[in-house]
Amino acid sequence: MKKNELEQRITEYEMELEQLRGQLAVVAEQEETRKQFLSSKEIIELIRHHTGRELNMSTIKRWADEGYLGEVIDEKQAFPALRTKQGKKRFLYPKKEVYSFLYEKGYLVPAFDVLDQVWLETERAMVMDAALQKGEFHYTIQMETSFKVKKGVKESQLVKGDAGNESEN
Repeated sequence: MKKNELEQRITEYEMELEQLRGQLAVVAEQEETRKQFLSSKEIIELIRHHTGRELNMSTIKRWADEGYLGEVIDEKQAFPALRTKQGKKRFLYPKKEVYSFLYEKGYLVPAFDVLDQVWLETERAMVMDAALQKGEFHYTIQMETSFKVKKGVKESQLVKGDAGNESEN
């Protein structure tokens, strides 16, 4: 009798584990999709980071109402598996449209200017061009030692000038 009870409990635990794995997969998928959107608060932080300007929620709401930020979605409805803050509705806006609008308005600028020295991994390079693509700045850079030109380098892959890797002469 004990052996049967133990086998029954093991079967129940295995079923519960399988269910939890399924829930985890849904959460991971929704987290990945969520990265394609920005909340009003994230937009305000982005503008503060890039320009130092302080905007308020009513500005973001007005932009959304006027259609500048793309299709507005309700975070709780779109991503039910993710934990969200309690309280008011939280709206999300497609990152691609938000970045394009903010760039046009001058609220979003590339982190690196033309002729800035940057590091790509362990090699120094110079910025030749920057363009906003798919909600992220991509750069054309020229490698310092080989003079090879690399296009489409993401901003997140670059580090500013003297990142301690080599001193200027």
